[in-house]
Amino acid sequence: MKHLRLFEYIDAVVRAGSIRRAAESLHITPSALDRRVQQVEEELDVAIFERHAKGMRLTAAGEIFLGYVRRNLADVDRVRSEIEGLKGLRRGRVEIVASQALATRFLPAQINRFRERFPAVSFGVHIVSRQQSVAALVAYEADLALVVLPKLSSDILPLVMVAEPVMAIMSRQHPLAGKPELRFSECLDYPLVLPSPELGVRELLDTVLLRRCNNVQVMAETDSFELMRGLLADAQSIGFQVKIGAASDDEHSNLVSTPISRRDLPSAPLVCAQLRGRTLSVAAAKFADQVSVALNATAPIG
Repeated sequence: MKHLRLFEYIDAVVRAGSIRRAAESLHITPSALDRRVQQVEEELDVAIFERHAKGMRLTAAGEIFLGYVRRNLADVDRVRSEIEGLKGLRRGRVEIVASQALATRFLPAQINRFRERFPAVSFGVHIVSRQQSVAALVAYEADLALVVLPKLSSDILPLVMVAEPVMAIMSRQHPLAGKPELRFSECLDYPLVLPSPELGVRELLDTVLLRRCNNVQVMAETDSFELMRGLLADAQSIGFQVKIGAASDDEHSNLVSTPISRRDLPSAPLVCAQLRGRTLSVAAAKFADQVSVALNATAPIG
């Protein structure tokens, strides 16, 4: 399977952006790696990289070849995982891209639970935007995507979809803390810490905010929910997140979360998805099944 090693070399050069950095990650010399790349180009009779002073860039032919390379590498990973599955899933790796809302509690709990059953399986988890999550699936950089309000296309196959209510997050000392539900208009009486526009929660909020722009006091906008939580310590501001990523409401937290009335804000779809037509490895498929069960235990859509 020498050609697979060449595929790994090409993939490494694309990810690193240069022969030198890719060679370091592969533990071979840059000259040896460059010869391997040239060997592939000679066999294809076309240049797959443009060589620049700052590094390597794929040509149009290279983009096509990269898709072939990554499909083959993904298939090999799947076959290896299936073989390991016959042995009781002794090893494997699952690559995941996810929205920030999944990073605090849900994904850590699911990964820890899975590794209790299959301790040799490792995970790669990257927190990305909605657009990046779809691109990662299409590029075979991720097996699964767990995304709030995703930008789905025909290339993406949703495995499970659930409704996530939008929550207002605030200090326990906030004047609105303790209410069972809030109208969005009540929140507008206080400074707001808004998610950045590229985040799914913000898209839902903007459907209301754009109609009430004269009444909005924006304290800050951020793509970091950790920063948002820190800013809410002033006991006056209000932030927003979907339920799965909201404050834990336990006695050790100074933050509480309260649902926004669905008369004002609809729930956000949370989707676990894979690339359509791709056969997942045994490890990824088993983890997808576990996640689907966990999410369906909340509030499925449809």
